[in-house]
Amino acid sequence: MIAKNASWVDMKYYFREIINCGYNMHMQIRRIILPLFSCVLLLSIFLWACQPVQEHPTIEPSSTAEVPITVVSTTTPEVIPTATEVPSPISVNGEGIPLSYYQNELLRYRDSLVGQATQPTEEEIGKTVIDYLVDQQLLSMAARQGGFQVSDQQLQERIDQLVSELGSGGALTGWMQANHYDDTEFRLALRLSMEAAWQRDQIGQSVPDAVEQVRAQQIFATTQAGADRALNSLNAGADFNTLAWDYSPESGGELGWFPRGYLLYPEVEEAAFSMEPGSYSGVIQSAIGYHILLVLEHEAEHPLTTDARISLQSKALEAWLAQARSTAQIVVNIP
Repeated sequence: MIAKNASWVDMKYYFREIINCGYNMHMQIRRIILPLFSCVLLLSIFLWACQPVQEHPTIEPSSTAEVPITVVSTTTPEVIPTATEVPSPISVNGEGIPLSYYQNELLRYRDSLVGQATQPTEEEIGKTVIDYLVDQQLLSMAARQGGFQVSDQQLQERIDQLVSELGSGGALTGWMQANHYDDTEFRLALRLSMEAAWQRDQIGQSVPDAVEQVRAQQIFATTQAGADRALNSLNAGADFNTLAWDYSPESGGELGWFPRGYLLYPEVEEAAFSMEPGSYSGVIQSAIGYHILLVLEHEAEHPLTTDARISLQSKALEAWLAQARSTAQIVVNIP
């Protein structure tokens, strides 16, 4: 069964909130990337659909699939929003986003909020949807400028593949109806997400496999008095590792390897990169408590862990979007 709101959950939260989903890990240093959702069929539609197209083999739909006329058809004219479309409540560098597309994204986002204890205001809902649509448009436009553009043939192959995977055209049609899509908007959303995914991949590939990193251990205390006692013990000759395990018996204060921009608390990270291996810091106060760091190793190039690489890639994406927004002509005129 396909979950509702797949487009919003997988397109919106994948490339923006991904960026926000792991932030609640104590000092263990995580900063982003996409929530994993349990609906396999949902993922098969939009996460798979968002994969860039490298080759274009013809994929025949299953001979037993019931293909809906409204979805699976012969080549159709390319659907890209333009400044001449009326009405277009949002335009990015002269390319308009249809009013119906914006309104249906609002519906999809509201559907995704059903059952949540805390509900955003209508103003917050509108801003979230507008930001998402603008970011998607910026990524799509950059992909086309970079030479990647989804053709009608490639788009139809994607749709045919979805019908084959779902088992019938009726299943896809039912999912579209439940998620506020007609044929035109489904094709538009699919095209934009494929192009945006290609551009995100280009941005992600700019992050190298190995960067400057530090490996550190900490003594963490929730009070100034506790941290001061630990520092006094260290200055009197106590073993750092022993104290670290006393204060953090679950982990021994091990922070592992991390690059710049990975820790949640910049004051801790700044201290770590300024110290020589084998030295320990004074008491460093952060938003969650008090830290004493011991730098174990420092390398100019150390391979990134998967989690760290994802974190840096999402930071690169955030920086790219901020830069793109700063130079773009964005007009929002919501009726």
